[in-house]
Amino acid sequence: MFSITHHFDITWFIKFIIIVLLLYYFSIAFNGIVSPEGQFYSPFLDHYLNYIHWIRISILYGSNFIANAFGTPSYVAGSQLIKVANGTEVEIWLPCLGLGVMSCWISFVITHHHAWRKKIIWCLTGILIIWFLNCCKIALLLISLNKNWRTYNTIDQHDMFNIVAYVFIFILMYLYSKDNKRYTRVAT
Repeated sequence: MFSITHHFDITWFIKFIIIVLLLYYFSIAFNGIVSPEGQFYSPFLDHYLNYIHWIRISILYGSNFIANAFGTPSYVAGSQLIKVANGTEVEIWLPCLGLGVMSCWISFVITHHHAWRKKIIWCLTGILIIWFLNCCKIALLLISLNKNWRTYNTIDQHDMFNIVAYVFIFILMYLYSKDNKRYTRVAT
């Protein structure tokens, strides 16, 4: 008789989903707290611990570097905007930051048995890859808008980014699982 619990760890899956939801919705709530127009605005958190702003700014400057490297003279205009001199611009909002993808990756790493040092290294590696892909997405979007490339209405850039990011996450999951099995064999 086939037993799903024999082939699938339901406890791990529940932990995974709970951590993904906690991380993702914490970021959304935190964004409300660090937004001056929000009802529960905290100037202290906004000025000293606003990691969402740090991610956004780093993506803007990373995208700007990539766009310039590929011949599109862009510049960062404010805390959410990257522009080209002719007026083409891309505005980066909360959904553009890849926080959902990052939450998924962090949850996957945290819920596995591994030394904390290894978990931190793997979390940072995945976050940096997601960040880099996001910078490439924003730069490519700016370049395509600036050069009037043909667009397709069947899939938007957010969906395309998620597909590419999750392909990389699945590759990282595979590599992490291989490393985790090696760690488990050595530890026992």
